[in-house]
Amino acid sequence: MNKPQGNMYAYIDGTYNPIKGKCHYECQYCFMIAMRLRFGQDPTLRLDEKELKASLGSGNFIFVGSSTDEFAENVPSEWIIKVLDHLNEYPNNTYQLQSKNPARFLEFLTHPLFCDKDRVIFCTTLESDIDRPEISKAPTMGARVAAMQGLSKNGFQTMVTVEPMMAFSSPQNFAEMIAACNPMQVNIGMNTSRGVKLPEPSQAEYEALILELRKQNINIHLKKNIDRMVK
Repeated sequence: MNKPQGNMYAYIDGTYNPIKGKCHYECQYCFMIAMRLRFGQDPTLRLDEKELKASLGSGNFIFVGSSTDEFAENVPSEWIIKVLDHLNEYPNNTYQLQSKNPARFLEFLTHPLFCDKDRVIFCTTLESDIDRPEISKAPTMGARVAAMQGLSKNGFQTMVTVEPMMAFSSPQNFAEMIAACNPMQVNIGMNTSRGVKLPEPSQAEYEALILELRKQNINIHLKKNIDRMVK
C-alpha cells in the first residue's frame, strides 16, 4: 500500500496497485500517460506478484487500482481473483474499487470479499453525460450507469467520480444520470493534464450541476483542483 500523492482523493489512507501497465482505455487525460513517459515505466499489462505479499494493515480506506483500470475487459479474471483474495486477507479495511467498466464487477460478486457489503465501495467515473470516444475508449456512460444500478440493487455501496469533468448536455440531465447510480457520494474534479485540453462546462453550468445534485440529496466531495472552476 502506498500513501496517496498528487491529485488523489482526500479521504483515502492509501492506494494499492497490484496490476500494473498501460490501461486498456487510453483516456487522453490520464495522469499515468505522463508518468510513464517521464519515468520510462514499463507499459506491459501485468500482475505484480510481489504486491500480493504486501501488508494492507487494518482500519484503512484503500483505493484499489488508481494507476490502471484493474477491471478492464483485457485483464485476466485469474489476476482479479488473486487481488480480491489478498484484499480479503485484511478484513478490517474498506476498499474502493473503481472502474470505467463496472459491468466487470458483477462477474465477481460471489467472491468472499463481498460477503460483507460494508467492506467495499464500487465506484465508476462519469466525466459527462456525453460519450466522447475520441477522448476515451472506455464503455459508454449508459453502460456504466446500468452496471452501477445492478450493483446498487444487489445492496452494494456505490460512488461516482466526475473527473475530469467535461461539458454536459444540461445540468439536469447529468445530475439525473449520476443519481441513477444511487451513489453514497459523488466526487468532482477537473482536468489536471497540462498537455490535453478538454471541453469543459462554464462556471454557471458547473454551479447549476451542484445545485441539481443537492436537490437529489447526494453527498458531494469536491477535489482541490475544482478551485479553478470557481473564479
